[in-house]
Amino acid sequence: MHSQLSHDAYGVTYVHLKDGGLQFETEAALQLDDGSMLTLRMPTLHSEILAIHEAVCIRQGWCHAA
Repeated sequence: MHSQLSHDAYGVTYVHLKDGGLQFETEAALQLDDGSMLTLRMPTLHSEILAIHEAVCIRQGWCHAA
């Protein structure tokens, strides 16, 4: 029996501070009809990288402007 995708999908971005800069890892998380989750790696959007960099890194003084 195969699980079907429901209409719920989420983008999740993980950010790690390393060597004075941020590293990004993004996944698409899809909820299946049986309640389980399927995660797929995907590229992080450039606009999301810039927004997170501004909100986290520069405002906290952890790294330099991009």
